[in-house]
Amino acid sequence: MEPHMFSASEFQRTVLIALLGLLAPLQASSMTSLEDQALSDITAQNGSLFLSDHIGPNELAGAGSANARANFDFYRMGMDVKLNLNLNMAKFQLGCGGVNDLLTTSPACDLDIDYLSFMGINPAGTLPSADGADSMFELLRPYVELAIKNDNSTTQREVVGLKIGGQRINGALSIGRDYTGVGGYGVEANLTNQENGGACNPSATTGASVLNCHSGINSVSGFLSLELSAAIRARANILGFTADLNTCFGRMTPSQFGCNSGTTPFFVDAGGTRLSTLHIAAAKLNIDNINLNCAWWNFAVCLPAQGLANVIVDEGYGQLRIDTRLVHYLLTPNTENFFLSLQREPVSWPNYSKAPPPSNVAFDSCNPAYGQLSSRCSSAYAPTANTGWWLNAPGVKILNINPPQRLDVGNVDVGTAISLLGPEGRLIIDNPKVDLRRIDNCHGTAIFC
Repeated sequence: MEPHMFSASEFQRTVLIALLGLLAPLQASSMTSLEDQALSDITAQNGSLFLSDHIGPNELAGAGSANARANFDFYRMGMDVKLNLNLNMAKFQLGCGGVNDLLTTSPACDLDIDYLSFMGINPAGTLPSADGADSMFELLRPYVELAIKNDNSTTQREVVGLKIGGQRINGALSIGRDYTGVGGYGVEANLTNQENGGACNPSATTGASVLNCHSGINSVSGFLSLELSAAIRARANILGFTADLNTCFGRMTPSQFGCNSGTTPFFVDAGGTRLSTLHIAAAKLNIDNINLNCAWWNFAVCLPAQGLANVIVDEGYGQLRIDTRLVHYLLTPNTENFFLSLQREPVSWPNYSKAPPPSNVAFDSCNPAYGQLSSRCSSAYAPTANTGWWLNAPGVKILNINPPQRLDVGNVDVGTAISLLGPEGRLIIDNPKVDLRRIDNCHGTAIFC
């Protein structure tokens, strides 16, 4: 017997009759209407997995200070989830070539980092997690956002920027490697730097010989609001005296040279395209001790000078210039408004909260208790992102910098020494040897994952 062939209309009628037969036993009272409030109590209505939002041009507080860089329609699409990841990349590069090449004298990238790891943070929020590969970098409510120009025009509408971020992150970035043999992942000392060239000199305390011992952040484009703390031992030759100074700034744990966990935090904002240096100017230093190392042959001059220094010098100001390759970890404890963006023209992206940063967060530069407020603290927009790729990272921390050796800054003239007593202090310590070791994030004996 040949199988019966249904026409399209016959098939539709058959399906309809079957459905009516299944629904016939149901009573009309089994399906009732719900009010909006009742609907909102149902899972997937209130607290939906997927989130979307629109922010109009210059709609939020602080748009005036954004200098017309917020004159876009912003469309946000995200998820109400927490994403945990542990990730290792041997090379991370974005924005190599392009329009930003005009800003530099040598080939570079907007973001260029060797050996980048995303990992967890310790409970105190002061170091990457000791668990390494078993720890998690947390991203809360990840989203994608578009900046649209001329949104009301069907012929001139265009996408000018793309942003990827999250409401909040909690974790640490471990970066680069150390050729002195005391950090990284088993790199032997006294080797030629394989990423950047140059000979590593483990005994050097400042300058290019220190820099050659490190690889990591080659260039970064973005805005970083950094909290820093350091204990620094320095040595200088002043008018024939070999002066040793023990100084510190920011909150240190454990206590070092008079700085402790209760010391006022020190913040510095850094921003720009293809940066490779952090310049910390006018850092107020607590001077714990000055030792002029008086000898028997200069007691007559040295002892009075030592006594005077002990009485009147208890603080000063210094400048540090640190190549980003020396930074082997960045902490991001419960950091809001962390994002990565790409734009064809400058854009002031909205904060996730659509409001200015909170003013009650401990150890944050927008907390007025620390007296270091910046203009971004009164705006619902992040600092303007330049063309190309851009990293926005407020609330990043590099804490407890403790150089393992006394830094020899060489000869210092009297004028420079006197200038250190005020914010105009002219002494710049260039690429000091610091103790910011990479935390291993690999399982077993793997050199890099």
